[in-house]
Amino acid sequence: MTFSHSDPQAPALAALTSDWAVFYKPFGVLSEEREGDRSAPALLREILTAQNAPFESVYPVHRLDRTTAGLMVFALTKKGASLLSKSVADGEVRKIYTAYLTAADDLPESGELRDKLFFDRRRDKAFILPPDADRRGAKEAVLRYALGDRFDWRGHTVTEARIELLTGRTHQIRAQFAARKSPLLGDGKYGSRVNYKGPALFSSELSFPWEGKTESFSCNGVRPGA
Repeated sequence: MTFSHSDPQAPALAALTSDWAVFYKPFGVLSEEREGDRSAPALLREILTAQNAPFESVYPVHRLDRTTAGLMVFALTKKGASLLSKSVADGEVRKIYTAYLTAADDLPESGELRDKLFFDRRRDKAFILPPDADRRGAKEAVLRYALGDRFDWRGHTVTEARIELLTGRTHQIRAQFAARKSPLLGDGKYGSRVNYKGPALFSSELSFPWEGKTESFSCNGVRPGA
Protein backbone atom coordinates (compact mmCIF):
# COMPACT_ATOMS: atom_id res chain seq x y z
CA MET A 1 0.00 0.00 0.00
CA THR A 2 1.32 3.44 -0.93
CA PHE A 3 0.59 6.38 1.34
CA SER A 4 1.00 9.88 -0.11
CA HIS A 5 2.03 12.56 2.34
CA SER A 6 3.74 15.84 1.54
CA ASP A 7 4.00 17.64 4.90
CA PRO A 8 6.77 16.26 7.15
CA GLN A 9 5.34 18.24 10.08
CA ALA A 10 1.86 16.71 9.95
CA PRO A 11 0.88 13.47 11.73
CA ALA A 12 -1.31 11.13 9.69
CA LEU A 13 -2.95 7.72 9.81
CA ALA A 14 -1.73 5.56 6.92
CA ALA A 15 -3.58 2.30 7.69
CA LEU A 16 -5.85 0.93 10.39
CA THR A 17 -7.01 -2.53 11.48
CA SER A 18 -8.58 -3.74 14.71
CA ASP A 19 -5.15 -4.79 16.06
CA TRP A 20 -2.67 -2.24 14.69
CA ALA A 21 -2.25 1.11 12.96
CA VAL A 22 0.43 2.43 10.64
CA PHE A 23 1.15 6.05 11.52
CA TYR A 24 3.23 8.83 9.96
CA LYS A 25 5.36 10.37 12.74
CA PRO A 26 6.41 13.98 12.10
CA PHE A 27 9.86 15.46 12.73
CA GLY A 28 10.55 16.38 16.34
CA VAL A 29 8.08 13.93 17.87
CA LEU A 30 9.06 11.15 20.28
CA SER A 31 8.25 7.53 19.43
CA GLU A 32 7.33 6.81 23.05
CA GLU A 33 5.49 8.91 25.58
CA ARG A 34 7.33 11.23 27.93
CA GLU A 35 5.70 13.85 30.11
CA GLY A 36 5.87 17.32 28.63
CA ASP A 37 6.84 16.20 25.10
CA ARG A 38 4.90 15.62 21.91
CA SER A 39 4.73 11.90 21.25
CA ALA A 40 3.53 9.65 18.45
CA PRO A 41 1.26 7.55 20.74
CA ALA A 42 -0.53 10.69 21.96
CA LEU A 43 -1.00 12.05 18.43
CA LEU A 44 -2.26 8.70 17.17
CA ARG A 45 -4.74 8.45 20.07
CA GLU A 46 -6.10 11.88 19.12
CA ILE A 47 -6.65 10.78 15.51
CA LEU A 48 -8.28 7.48 16.50
CA THR A 49 -10.55 9.20 19.00
CA ALA A 50 -11.59 11.80 16.42
CA GLN A 51 -12.50 8.98 14.02
CA ASN A 52 -14.35 7.01 16.73
CA ALA A 53 -12.03 4.07 16.04
CA PRO A 54 -12.01 1.45 18.83
CA PHE A 55 -8.69 0.61 20.48
CA GLU A 56 -7.52 -0.86 23.80
CA SER A 57 -4.38 1.25 23.96
CA VAL A 58 -1.57 2.49 21.70
CA TYR A 59 1.52 0.31 22.11
CA PRO A 60 4.79 1.37 20.43
CA VAL A 61 6.58 -1.81 19.31
CA HIS A 62 9.59 -0.15 17.66
CA ARG A 63 11.05 3.34 17.55
CA LEU A 64 12.34 6.11 15.33
CA ASP A 65 14.75 8.81 16.42
CA ARG A 66 13.01 12.04 17.37
CA THR A 67 14.56 13.79 14.37
CA THR A 68 13.37 11.13 11.90
CA ALA A 69 9.93 11.38 10.30
CA GLY A 70 8.01 8.57 8.67
CA LEU A 71 6.09 5.33 9.01
CA MET A 72 5.72 3.39 12.25
CA VAL A 73 3.41 0.56 13.28
CA PHE A 74 1.61 0.70 16.63
CA ALA A 75 -0.32 -2.11 18.28
CA LEU A 76 -3.85 -1.28 19.40
CA THR A 77 -4.61 -4.51 21.30
CA LYS A 78 -2.72 -6.94 23.51
CA LYS A 79 -2.80 -9.45 20.66
CA GLY A 80 -1.26 -6.90 18.32
CA ALA A 81 1.39 -5.94 20.87
CA SER A 82 2.37 -9.57 21.47
CA LEU A 83 2.62 -10.58 17.80
CA LEU A 84 4.27 -7.40 16.56
CA SER A 85 6.78 -7.31 19.43
CA LYS A 86 7.78 -10.87 18.56
CA SER A 87 8.20 -9.89 14.91
CA VAL A 88 10.46 -7.01 15.95
CA ALA A 89 12.52 -9.29 18.21
CA ASP A 90 12.83 -11.86 15.40
CA GLY A 91 14.03 -9.23 12.92
CA GLU A 92 10.94 -9.58 10.75
CA VAL A 93 9.93 -5.91 10.75
CA ARG A 94 11.72 -4.29 7.81
CA LYS A 95 12.22 -0.54 7.52
CA ILE A 96 13.70 1.29 4.55
CA TYR A 97 14.78 4.89 4.94
CA THR A 98 15.01 7.70 2.42
CA ALA A 99 17.62 10.36 3.11
CA TYR A 100 18.50 13.49 1.18
CA LEU A 101 22.24 14.09 1.15
CA THR A 102 24.34 17.14 0.41
CA ALA A 103 27.83 16.97 -1.14
CA ALA A 104 27.38 13.34 -2.21
CA ASP A 105 29.31 13.57 -5.51
CA ASP A 106 32.17 11.39 -4.25
CA LEU A 107 30.00 8.60 -2.84
CA PRO A 108 29.79 5.36 -4.86
CA GLU A 109 26.34 4.82 -6.36
CA SER A 110 25.68 1.98 -3.91
CA GLY A 111 27.47 0.14 -1.17
CA GLU A 112 27.73 -0.87 2.46
CA LEU A 113 28.94 1.43 5.23
CA ARG A 114 30.52 -0.27 8.23
CA ASP A 115 31.87 1.75 11.15
CA LYS A 116 32.56 1.74 14.86
CA LEU A 117 30.10 4.20 16.39
CA PHE A 118 29.94 5.76 19.83
CA PHE A 119 26.87 7.70 20.94
CA ASP A 120 27.62 10.36 23.53
CA ARG A 121 24.41 10.81 25.51
CA ARG A 122 25.65 13.93 27.25
CA ARG A 123 26.27 15.66 23.92
CA ASP A 124 23.38 13.88 22.15
CA LYS A 125 25.64 13.06 19.21
CA ALA A 126 27.16 9.98 17.56
CA PHE A 127 30.83 9.77 16.66
CA ILE A 128 32.55 7.49 14.16
CA LEU A 129 35.73 6.07 15.70
CA PRO A 130 38.84 4.56 14.12
CA PRO A 131 38.44 0.78 13.63
CA ASP A 132 41.05 0.00 16.29
CA ALA A 133 39.67 2.46 18.86
CA ASP A 134 39.07 0.96 22.30
CA ARG A 135 36.08 2.94 23.59
CA ARG A 136 33.64 1.55 26.10
CA GLY A 137 30.12 1.64 24.69
CA ALA A 138 31.21 1.77 21.05
CA LYS A 139 29.22 -0.50 18.72
CA GLU A 140 29.40 -1.67 15.14
CA ALA A 141 27.15 0.28 12.77
CA VAL A 142 26.29 -1.20 9.36
CA LEU A 143 23.96 -0.03 6.59
CA ARG A 144 23.41 -0.57 2.88
CA TYR A 145 22.48 2.26 0.55
CA ALA A 146 21.75 3.07 -3.08
CA LEU A 147 21.82 6.60 -4.48
CA GLY A 148 18.94 7.83 -6.61
CA ASP A 149 17.94 11.15 -8.13
CA ARG A 150 20.09 14.22 -7.92
CA PHE A 151 18.24 17.51 -8.02
CA ASP A 152 18.61 21.19 -7.24
CA TRP A 153 17.10 22.44 -4.00
CA ARG A 154 17.37 26.19 -3.47
CA GLY A 155 20.69 26.35 -5.25
CA HIS A 156 22.16 23.23 -3.63
CA THR A 157 22.64 19.81 -5.21
CA VAL A 158 20.78 17.19 -3.19
CA THR A 159 20.97 13.42 -3.70
CA GLU A 160 18.28 10.95 -2.71
CA ALA A 161 19.49 7.77 -0.97
CA ARG A 162 17.57 4.60 -0.19
CA ILE A 163 18.95 3.02 2.98
CA GLU A 164 18.53 -0.25 4.84
CA LEU A 165 19.89 -0.44 8.37
CA LEU A 166 21.57 -3.70 9.32
CA THR A 167 22.12 -2.35 12.84
CA GLY A 168 19.92 0.19 14.60
CA ARG A 169 22.19 2.69 16.35
CA THR A 170 21.05 6.11 17.49
CA HIS A 171 21.84 8.74 14.83
CA GLN A 172 23.53 6.01 12.77
CA ILE A 173 22.53 7.19 9.29
CA ARG A 174 23.30 10.81 10.11
CA ALA A 175 26.73 10.05 11.54
CA GLN A 176 27.85 7.54 8.90
CA PHE A 177 27.10 9.79 5.94
CA ALA A 178 28.50 12.86 7.69
CA ALA A 179 31.75 10.95 8.26
CA ARG A 180 31.96 10.64 4.46
CA LYS A 181 31.45 14.39 4.03
CA SER A 182 27.87 13.89 2.79
CA PRO A 183 25.69 15.16 5.65
CA LEU A 184 21.92 15.07 5.41
CA LEU A 185 20.13 18.15 4.16
CA GLY A 186 19.24 20.29 7.17
CA ASP A 187 21.41 18.35 9.63
CA GLY A 188 23.43 21.15 11.19
CA LYS A 189 24.51 18.94 14.10
CA TYR A 190 26.43 16.74 11.66
CA GLY A 191 27.86 19.43 9.41
CA SER A 192 25.16 20.43 6.92
CA ARG A 193 25.18 24.12 6.07
CA VAL A 194 21.85 23.95 4.27
CA ASN A 195 18.74 24.70 6.34
CA TYR A 196 15.64 22.48 6.21
CA LYS A 197 12.85 21.53 8.63
CA GLY A 198 15.16 19.03 10.30
CA PRO A 199 17.52 16.32 9.08
CA ALA A 200 15.96 15.16 5.79
CA LEU A 201 15.53 11.54 6.87
CA PHE A 202 12.34 9.50 6.55
CA SER A 203 11.16 5.99 7.35
CA SER A 204 9.67 5.59 3.87
CA GLU A 205 8.95 1.84 3.63
CA LEU A 206 7.68 -0.53 6.30
CA SER A 207 6.76 -4.21 6.17
CA PHE A 208 5.90 -6.83 8.78
CA PRO A 209 4.25 -10.27 8.93
CA TRP A 210 0.66 -10.51 10.06
CA GLU A 211 -1.50 -13.62 10.18
CA GLY A 212 0.28 -15.49 7.42
CA LYS A 213 0.99 -12.66 5.01
CA THR A 214 3.28 -9.65 4.73
CA GLU A 215 1.85 -6.18 5.21
CA SER A 216 3.82 -3.62 3.20
CA PHE A 217 3.56 0.16 3.17
CA SER A 218 5.45 2.95 1.44
CA CYS A 219 5.27 6.71 1.77
CA ASN A 220 5.44 9.04 -1.22
CA GLY A 221 5.78 12.78 -1.18
CA VAL A 222 8.65 13.19 1.30
CA ARG A 223 11.06 14.69 -1.24
CA PRO A 224 11.89 18.29 -0.27
CA GLY A 225 9.78 20.74 -2.23
CA ALA A 226 10.72 24.06 -3.74
